[in-house]
Amino acid sequence: MDIDSFLADLRKHGLANTIPNISDKNARFLKDMIHIGGVKNLLEIGTANGYSTIHLCLALRENGGHLTSIDYSLPSYNEAVENIKKTEMDDIATLIFGNALVELPNLPAESFDMIFIDGQKKRTIDFYKLAYPLLKEGGFFIVDDVIKFSEKMSSFYEFLEVEKIPHTILGIDEDDGVMMIVKR
Repeated sequence: MDIDSFLADLRKHGLANTIPNISDKNARFLKDMIHIGGVKNLLEIGTANGYSTIHLCLALRENGGHLTSIDYSLPSYNEAVENIKKTEMDDIATLIFGNALVELPNLPAESFDMIFIDGQKKRTIDFYKLAYPLLKEGGFFIVDDVIKFSEKMSSFYEFLEVEKIPHTILGIDEDDGVMMIVKR
């Protein structure tokens, strides 16, 4: 299978069907972070159709890593499962169907090197609080869409300010960016 062609077609499908996939620039950034950080175990919150998951798996495969991804939409989950199988990434990706707010407490503490939050923006604060114990010391959170959806994430921004949690916002795309938080 030509993975690049498959991803290009999946991207087109996502755009045509308003599936909230990450941009190509963001995919490159995330893959670079996986390599730079030597990430072996990654948690993704928000699978959608598996576009980002496949990109993450490509980098994780090179690192000998594993990805766990959670999504609560059954149609999205089913489509992601199918796409992960087609790209033969099912040996390094575990997809969980369910509400991340329910599923996160079931995952082992300090088991992830990186956590990518790309779920419901208004729930970002809840995802962060539940996922924090799952991240290893020195690991990092990357939160997507923090500029264009900042209003939906206002409680998260307030939490970071009140708790004095250092974070960096990086403009990745023309209209948006990501936030990075390192667990210290």
